[in-house]
Amino acid sequence: MFSTERVRAGLEQLTRAYWREGYVDMTPEPETEVDDDQKTIDLVIKIDQQVQYRVGSVDFWGVNAVTREKLMASLPKPGELFDETKLDEFFTVNRTILPSDVSRDDVRVERHNKTVRILFDLRVCPQQAN
Repeated sequence: MFSTERVRAGLEQLTRAYWREGYVDMTPEPETEVDDDQKTIDLVIKIDQQVQYRVGSVDFWGVNAVTREKLMASLPKPGELFDETKLDEFFTVNRTILPSDVSRDDVRVERHNKTVRILFDLRVCPQQAN
């Protein structure tokens, strides 16, 4: 049976697969053709993969050099493919050495041509320092 929910899940998995290869702007476009006589649905997914990004630089604000080196170990290095999924893993892997209030909102990804600058703002807010 055709399942819209399973198609959505498949599109999410497809998107994540493209993200792992640096195609963070990839857009899947499902097209369906219904044959009422045969009671079938043909599903074609057109993919606009767009630009493949590589890591240009990774910057950290608010950490010392030792902590920076530890954090860098779980991220793609400059020149490697930018894997958007690694950012989510980064917080899980480094939970014990990151400030307690840090979240995905503290990361900025800036696109420049075919590279990205990843900026982590890990500075402690003044009201939390007291």
